[in-house]
Amino acid sequence: MPARLSVDPHFRPTGSRGDAPVPPRAMAQSAQKGNRRRAWPRWTRPAIKAALLLTPVLVAAGAAGMAWQRGTFAETAAAFEESLIAASAGIGFAVDDVMVEGRTETDRDAMLRVLGVQRGDPILAVNLAETKERLEGLPWVSSAAVERRLPDILYVRLTERQPMAIWQHDRKFTVIDREGRPLADATELARRGNERIETLPQVVGANAPAQVPKLLAALDKVPSVRDKVTAAVWISDRRWDLKLNNGVVVKLPEGGMTTALRQLAELDASGRVLDRDVVAVDLRQPDRAVLQTSATAVLPWTEEETKKKPGRKT
Repeated sequence: MPARLSVDPHFRPTGSRGDAPVPPRAMAQSAQKGNRRRAWPRWTRPAIKAALLLTPVLVAAGAAGMAWQRGTFAETAAAFEESLIAASAGIGFAVDDVMVEGRTETDRDAMLRVLGVQRGDPILAVNLAETKERLEGLPWVSSAAVERRLPDILYVRLTERQPMAIWQHDRKFTVIDREGRPLADATELARRGNERIETLPQVVGANAPAQVPKLLAALDKVPSVRDKVTAAVWISDRRWDLKLNNGVVVKLPEGGMTTALRQLAELDASGRVLDRDVVAVDLRQPDRAVLQTSATAVLPWTEEETKKKPGRKT
């Protein structure tokens, strides 16, 4: 008699696709990510980076090879360097900003013309030594420093000359520094509203600027007189006449200016001569000071004497 098979009503075959268990959501997402990662080989990203970095080098090498065929080794090296510098701008080493410190009087446009750079130029192409030299050729610039702040900033630090006087000659007024070097047109600075030049003393004479350093050195040793000087006239290309803020003219000798100025300071300290009605003080004689007074002059040692006549020397 044939055997009977009993069938379990809860049995499900394992090979049926429609009845396969559904994986959790996290497992499904992980599987999808894995499929996406496997779409590109793992070596693809490093290869792309290497290509980006090597492209400028390959371009430069190609240019160098062409240069090698055209000329000498020096020309080849120069062409290779230029190619590298040009390529460097494409990866970020390009001028984006110029930072300047210490600029007060230097004209901005003149400084930019001297720098000769434009935004986007290769910053490695800037010759620092030549740029420094050109900047120091500007009238107001005493010294300059130029630096690259990679990747994209050109930094400039200026030390400017200090104006010391206004030189009057041939109806022109020129600001000069302590060394007598011309800096700028005083009339133009005044037109721009520069109030600083109004406090500067004037010097007059064809060759006066060349003599200014010696005069200032002598005046610095006698501050009490220096602070009263408003103008100086270079006389006969030999000596100075000083004009003080009260109108008194001081005639200095050709030599020994410091000694003469100290003599005047002592004379004023003991007798307040410069506060009296004195027209001029002649210090050209080494052993005495000659005071020229107006008609109303009263000197400390002549108060008991008769009033002097106009223009008479004592």
